[in-house]
Amino acid sequence: MKAKEKKVTVKTRKPYERLSDTEKKKIVHEINSGLIGQRAAARKYSLNRKTVGAWVVEFSSFNVKPREVAAEAIDKMTENSKTRILAKQVQDLTKQLEKANLKISGLQTMIEVSEQEVHIKIRKKPGTKR
Repeated sequence: MKAKEKKVTVKTRKPYERLSDTEKKKIVHEINSGLIGQRAAARKYSLNRKTVGAWVVEFSSFNVKPREVAAEAIDKMTENSKTRILAKQVQDLTKQLEKANLKISGLQTMIEVSEQEVHIKIRKKPGTKR
């Protein structure tokens, strides 16, 4: 005969018993799916609201650490695909650098024009005292 498994409820759960990661993830999934709010989950499972909030931050799929995911994906890639991705990153960074340089030159031109029209020095002189 198999022993009956006891279902953990608010009344049967010991107050200071630790929950497993799977139970925590189940609670976070309920919250993220919109079935229940954080306060309601805290009441339902007789937990502290701040504890439930910390679990949401820790186990939520929205808080995926991009560097860890990228490192794991790069380890699984072939050399050819790594080269293509790195080439794409170089192109993107080059475009961003061009945009930044264009913005800087536009701002410098705007400062020069406003200094000429208003006759006020906007740029600080090097070595000025504070």
